Amino acid sequence: MMTDMFLNEVFSFPLNIFSTLFVILLLFWLVSFLGLVDIEIIDPDIEVDTDAESGQTSWLQKLGLDGVPLMVVITLIDFYALIFAYLGRKYLMPLADEMLTATAMGSLLAMAAVVIALPLTTLSVKPLRRFFHTHEAVSKCDITGTICTVTTLKVTESFGQAITEDGSMVLSVRADEPNTISKGERVALISYDNNKDTYLVVTEQQLLNQ
Repeated sequence: MMTDMFLNEVFSFPLNIFSTLFVILLLFWLVSFLGLVDIEIIDPDIEVDTDAESGQTSWLQKLGLDGVPLMVVITLIDFYALIFAYLGRKYLMPLADEMLTATAMGSLLAMAAVVIALPLTTLSVKPLRRFFHTHEAVSKCDITGTICTVTTLKVTESFGQAITEDGSMVLSVRADEPNTISKGERVALISYDNNKDTYLVVTEQQLLNQ
């Protein structure tokens, strides 16, 4: 009975906006953990000129949400928004029953939950940046030759991910096919594709045999 009441609450408007997305995100992270999908699969190309002359920054940088994969940002925003939407529905919506319709109050609550979630997500992103692409002073081309460990089940010409030995960088990698590269295998970065932000890799053994 308690479970049914909780589910009815969580999947009622406006919580259903965030709870449904949260279920989808959990499934994504499960598939990603199994190495079946790259966590940067939907990352936009947001690399822009940020020098003093242009003064341009991406929308993620303006919000302080850059430096981690977009899926991490979306997950954190949805998580915080879900919490605040739940608290708002439980404690605030009853106070406005006679002032606004349930739909109007729910819509305002959903928007307020997202607004509140953004600064909390910004704070949460800061300590996570060191686990992803971080070292701005080092050109991505400069780390070619580095040995990494594959974290996806396979590496193909269009899919793959690996982590550096010190765990500081998660990289999108690609390899010529056919190959037998699998999760846990050590590979070497042999070239960098600036347009696709990916590295061509070969196995460590192949590199030694060259």
